[in-house]
Amino acid sequence: MQNSKLVKTLQTLNAQELKRLLQFLQSPFYNANANIVQLYLLLRNDYPNFSSPKLHKNKIFSKLFPGRPYDHKKLLNLMSDFTALLEKYLAVLQLEKEEITQRKLLLRSYAERPNCYEFFEKKTWELDAELEALPYRDEVYFRDKQQLNLMYFGHPDTDKREDKNNTLKLAIDYFDAYCGFSKIKLKCASNAKFDTNIPAKVGQDSIDILNQNPVFNLYYRLEEFQRKQESSALGGLVDLYVQNIDLLRESEREYILKALLNYCTQQTNSGTKDTIRLSINLYKIGLQYNCLMPFGKLTKNTFQNIVTLGVICEEHDWVKNFMETYSSYLDDNIRVDAVNMSMAQWHFGKKEFDKTVQILQHNFNDQMDVFKAKSFIIRSWYELYVERGDCFDVLMSQLDAFEKFTRRDKMQNPRMKEALLKFISYTKKLVNRHWDDKLVAELGDEISKEPNIALKQWLLEKTAKGNMS
Repeated sequence: MQNSKLVKTLQTLNAQELKRLLQFLQSPFYNANANIVQLYLLLRNDYPNFSSPKLHKNKIFSKLFPGRPYDHKKLLNLMSDFTALLEKYLAVLQLEKEEITQRKLLLRSYAERPNCYEFFEKKTWELDAELEALPYRDEVYFRDKQQLNLMYFGHPDTDKREDKNNTLKLAIDYFDAYCGFSKIKLKCASNAKFDTNIPAKVGQDSIDILNQNPVFNLYYRLEEFQRKQESSALGGLVDLYVQNIDLLRESEREYILKALLNYCTQQTNSGTKDTIRLSINLYKIGLQYNCLMPFGKLTKNTFQNIVTLGVICEEHDWVKNFMETYSSYLDDNIRVDAVNMSMAQWHFGKKEFDKTVQILQHNFNDQMDVFKAKSFIIRSWYELYVERGDCFDVLMSQLDAFEKFTRRDKMQNPRMKEALLKFISYTKKLVNRHWDDKLVAELGDEISKEPNIALKQWLLEKTAKGNMS
């Protein structure tokens, strides 16, 4: 039962939706099978894990059909019928969120019924007014406007010769605008995947309706930026995004923010430091406009990326407030690990290395977190060694242990394992040469030529002239 499609679908519901499901199943309009309601009642008490031995199929069947021998096919049919109703329930929940879609369906219903033209016409212009009242002027808006005008023009009772509302021409214009918008967005998506099969030119000048559209201009500039990769244009593009963010639907805000962040990440990873400050500012915008929490949750990667960038920018007070405010938005199963790693990084950024080591005694569940924690511990002990000069044995012991752990690990990517082992090797050399500036400088030159080494930037900082003691 636990791995069935029915249970997996039930697990997608939140507690309130699960509670409302009973009302849906008890409605004779949707369901006439009382056994489905009984099955729901048997399952709901074990939400969300559905792992109780009581939910074994034999036990469920005996409770649903007491006195009858187990009939696997009958139970499967009942579960299938329940799943079909559950999917219909999900569709109803989604429709509740989409008021414009409800209006369109009502309009279509009037359009397909005889003697309803008066209602159809009234609802058409009511819906048109609703669309105009929204702030959005994107491809969804133009698609809806095109469909609305075409539906009105296509109604059998509309006077097509006079077409007093000019609906056919408007439908054509809106369709052109919709195609232009869709094409520029597809091109942006194509650029993000480094694919240039879609022609770059969208024909903006030929689509008059889009000439003054700020959202289309934003996408046009984004596509141009992705294609040309001119860093000097990035700041203006970000400003344009912020200026027009209230005109973007939630999904559009997330899409463009992600595109901008991806570019900044690529530049930062390639050694460009100018994008670090811009990245943290983009994350702040994402938090302000709720663009970073799909399904109301913050991913561990996003949480830790924000902490990393904030620490690099030395915004320690802001980072601490962020962690305290947003840790509750992490999934329960990752929250403790994510917070401990982030707090350790925060203390490391503040040069509180003893506290960093103390926090990282935590047992992390994810293998990558384990490696990350060990590397932080190594760097912390190195900083304490440089600061106090009395941690040599502890530091070398940690390095030896980390090397053995890395060599024995069979799950690690070979390239990542090589990079970590080089980090360990060069850190050992750095420790042994620490008191000789010339040897440290030579080591820095050697490290700079290495193509695959973990924490290369940290090693280069430690071997730079200004960091020698």
